[in-house]
Amino acid sequence: MREIAYADRPRKTGIAPRPAKRRLDLESVGLQPARARREQPGLIAREPITMKILFAQAPARKLAKEALIVPPLGIAYLAAVARKAGHDVSVLDAFAEGLTLQQFASRVAEAGADMVGITGMTPVFDTVRDAIVAARPHARWLVLGGPHATSMREKVMQENPELDFAVCGEGEVSFMDLIAALEDGRSPTGIPGVVTKDGVGPIRPMLNALDELPFPARDLLPNARYRYPLCLGRRVTTMITSRGCPYTCIFCDKSVFGSRWRARSAENVLAEIDEVVKRYGVNTIIFYDDLFTLKTDRLKAICRGLIERKYNLTWKAEGRVDLADEFVLHLMRKAGCDTIAYGVETVNQHGLDYLGKRTRPDQVRKAFKLTRAAGIKTMGYYILGIPVETYADAVATVRFAIELKTDYAQFSVLSPLPGTRLYQDAVERGWYREIAAHNIADKDRLRPVVMSDNWDEAALISIVRQAHRMFYMRPSYALRRVFGARSFGEIAGLTALGCDMARYLLRSPGSR
Repeated sequence: MREIAYADRPRKTGIAPRPAKRRLDLESVGLQPARARREQPGLIAREPITMKILFAQAPARKLAKEALIVPPLGIAYLAAVARKAGHDVSVLDAFAEGLTLQQFASRVAEAGADMVGITGMTPVFDTVRDAIVAARPHARWLVLGGPHATSMREKVMQENPELDFAVCGEGEVSFMDLIAALEDGRSPTGIPGVVTKDGVGPIRPMLNALDELPFPARDLLPNARYRYPLCLGRRVTTMITSRGCPYTCIFCDKSVFGSRWRARSAENVLAEIDEVVKRYGVNTIIFYDDLFTLKTDRLKAICRGLIERKYNLTWKAEGRVDLADEFVLHLMRKAGCDTIAYGVETVNQHGLDYLGKRTRPDQVRKAFKLTRAAGIKTMGYYILGIPVETYADAVATVRFAIELKTDYAQFSVLSPLPGTRLYQDAVERGWYREIAAHNIADKDRLRPVVMSDNWDEAALISIVRQAHRMFYMRPSYALRRVFGARSFGEIAGLTALGCDMARYLLRSPGSR
């Protein structure tokens, strides 16, 4: 679909007027008004208009039965804000619906939207790029948002000439300011957080009053299609209860949410949980916060609220090993916490220091012991191919994962993504490469890696496969997981995981 012409794309007119009473009071959601120009003397006030907006997630690269499909919360938040402003909003999650690129183009055409907003992440941007080209003939304005647009803001318009605009960082305010400028007939160039063909707007300050944002527009999503590998048979959704992370890991991309941790109140989080349980029948929540467990008082309040509600609810969250607390872990388990994911990364202190983790292996051991004692399963994130480590160091990390009795381990080759300090370091040292060193869950065609003196392409491809073989192909692991399963859905998920693992290990190295 890359050959689709876009130079003669149609420009739609005749946007219908909307009643003034439906206009969004942006101050009511913690955002500054974008229409101050109408209050300036000498300007003629214009009748407010309703814009028809379609938010879209691109199709998969190829159709397959996906084990992990989660809601696109970024565009769901934007949809909620735009709808509150009175616009005619819809969402197309082509990935969840299993659409082909041709079907995606047809659905965009059928929507007849004035504006199409597409979200995109760097590892799968080839699919997003195809979606941009496919959508171009069917929109008056075409906008890109998400992590890739944010990290590549200086180049995104040059590399994607079909786009009219890009929205960078937290999009709620920037997107509404963009719409306001288009409604008023003003140029959006110079709006904070907005990239146009004529320039890049300044970085917009991060939002503070997160409680004042509307909840994501889940009613516009295909909720029955979302699933998580180990929760088969359960209704799953994701939530973000805080933004930002104050830690300084060099591989983490903070271009969207930043380094300052900002959290919603426990009451606001519990209100959204009430909505997803009562309105959408959700019984499993995956908290996608970078660091859900940072503030103990807020975490305790959320847990106590869940205990009082007595929902049949399980949930997973991200934690740090140096924050593990015995009392809090037991409270989390009582509140329904089923799994905590910890960024272990490596057993080698020199590797941890290089990554900027500010943790120690003894803290990891203690956290896993406390978490297991509380009855909560552990997921460990482990990084291979760290430039200051050797192949033997990486094998030691795999053995560490086994020693910890990690319930689920994710082994990945260290990837320098745009927007990270690791990326800058790798480029400056001439270490940056892209090779097929994939793990079982990777979606990118070629994975960015750090090719230091300790690593070559063959070693990087080999270590990630050896890690999965050493960890998952143990009879003792399989028996422990099956006998420790808490539901039939978990057993079914484990079976599917085992089949996927076997297919992954039987493929030729480096193939997708």
